[in-house]
Amino acid sequence: MKQFFSGPLADHSRNILRRLGYGEQRTRQGQISYVKRVASERFPRYHAYVEDRDNGMQINLHLDQKAATYEGTSAHGGEYEGVLVEKEMERLAQFIKNLKPANDSQDTTDSKSKKGFWGNLFR
Repeated sequence: MKQFFSGPLADHSRNILRRLGYGEQRTRQGQISYVKRVASERFPRYHAYVEDRDNGMQINLHLDQKAATYEGTSAHGGEYEGVLVEKEMERLAQFIKNLKPANDSQDTTDSKSKKGFWGNLFR
């Protein structure tokens, strides 16, 4: 299942996926993807390929049910559609939607009271 999230994003796609519980994984070809385990075992797991483009990011998400069956191949039991994949994509979309862009953050504290550690220690 693919979905594009238009920018500007609040953070780099790598940091967003890590905050969502995904770990970085490098494929045999050197491509970076992200995985998130469903349970304590290695499989099943969510597997996402992320592409930064057009000031946003595209996520290609699927669910790996098991590891590759045949030695030397990357074929596996993956689900690219279905309720579980749709729910996870919805979770990702909701998280990304609720992130505030870095330039939209508003500081409500008085800037004069910000002195840092040493400034507050020695008045």
